[in-house]
Amino acid sequence: MTPNSQAHEPMRFLSFQRIFWLGLLCVISTAQATKQIAITFDDAPRPNSSLTSEQRAKALLIALDASGVEQAMFFVTTKHLNEQTKPILDLYQQDGHLIANHSNQHLWLHRTELDTYQQDVLTADQALRDYPHFKPYFRYPYLDEGRDKKVVKKMQKFLQKLGYQNGYVTVDNYDWYLEKLYQDAVKAGDKINLVQMKQLYIDVLWAAIEHSDRIAEQYLGRSPKHVLLLHDNDLAAYFIGDLVMHLKAQGWEIISPLEAYQDPIAQQVPKTLFTGQGRVAALARDAGASPQELVHVAEDEAELQRLFTEYQVATAVGAAMPEWFIAEMNSQVGTWQTSNAQYRSDSEPYTDYAIEWTWGLGENSLDGRLYGLIDGKPSDDFWTYKLFWDAEQRQARLLQFGFGGRVGDGFIRPIGHGQIETIQTHSAPDFPTFTERHLRVLTPDGLLTTSFRQSEAGEWQGRRSYTWIKQPTAED
Repeated sequence: MTPNSQAHEPMRFLSFQRIFWLGLLCVISTAQATKQIAITFDDAPRPNSSLTSEQRAKALLIALDASGVEQAMFFVTTKHLNEQTKPILDLYQQDGHLIANHSNQHLWLHRTELDTYQQDVLTADQALRDYPHFKPYFRYPYLDEGRDKKVVKKMQKFLQKLGYQNGYVTVDNYDWYLEKLYQDAVKAGDKINLVQMKQLYIDVLWAAIEHSDRIAEQYLGRSPKHVLLLHDNDLAAYFIGDLVMHLKAQGWEIISPLEAYQDPIAQQVPKTLFTGQGRVAALARDAGASPQELVHVAEDEAELQRLFTEYQVATAVGAAMPEWFIAEMNSQVGTWQTSNAQYRSDSEPYTDYAIEWTWGLGENSLDGRLYGLIDGKPSDDFWTYKLFWDAEQRQARLLQFGFGGRVGDGFIRPIGHGQIETIQTHSAPDFPTFTERHLRVLTPDGLLTTSFRQSEAGEWQGRRSYTWIKQPTAED
């Protein structure tokens, strides 16, 4: 990959997106009271899936920054912390986000002895409390606050003694089940339509938000400062920016969770044991709502499976990948670095670029990321990649994701003399579509890549060339 468009132009696009949304928010601010919502993520940091934990975290943080989310809260399940995932908490903090307690083992309260459950909370507290951006909020795993009133009261007093507040949600949903459907399709080798996956993700979550807000207005008499429950997963990394943009376009304001938890409903402890749909639903139940009207289809696995099929997100395919592509993937795995001395400028300060390729699930695809370095130190991330064999099209396919919902999609093929050609179409909301071509060939000096942009007349116009050197590993 050559970074001329993958590094320089995404930054211009990001600036454009920020200007666009700033203008939109100025218009919105002149209207009546804006509805507000905070973004929170459970189960962080999740283990590797089709993305590694690090790839997911970096893509998620890029999307939050690009869409103007200044502060989210990550509820950490500490059993996932190890030498590889602990640095992810530092990444969250460096971007100004908050860390909170989601237990150690992620237990059901009503299925667990209270002493065991409380010790589990303490184990997580000890692992998290020294982080500078830690805030003493506890979110019950599964939103299970107990099904016995005595246990509920004892747990509330236990948390108060520790100095914790309830990290409740007002918008519940099964984004985790959408993630399961997506990951199952990836593991099966299905062809994934990410445009449809994005639309399904936005539609389901927006419907859940509208549902919770209607319930609040009907039974609480107002729209509170909402708290959205999401999970630290691949779909969030891919589409959180698009969801935020959709919310803002509907006139909603994204606020810090700390501000959301200052809403009066934070002090309204529900009397009901019906707490599994969040704070708004529980208070509505106290006010006389039936359970049936409080549960949305976003919490129905069968309905989400139907929608996943209806949106045609995944298509089952089957065809063996060719030997040349297997060899290509094997040769690419690792970290490649190139000098940017020829193109470095005040607006492009990077001394070098690097691209990392790692195996995806089952070693039948590659995950990658492109980032800049300044004097040997990693700086900005620009793109994440997915390289795989599209059996239905019988072609090697390269997908890439960048700032503000930008997507590159195209195919790879050998064209003789050891050369590999990639042709991709790049698109993004409110940004001109264009087509790029990349040629690469392995030379004695390294991997030589050259990029071209297609003109309106259909001609390929040369842009940049780089020579990439594969970096040695500890095993070397």
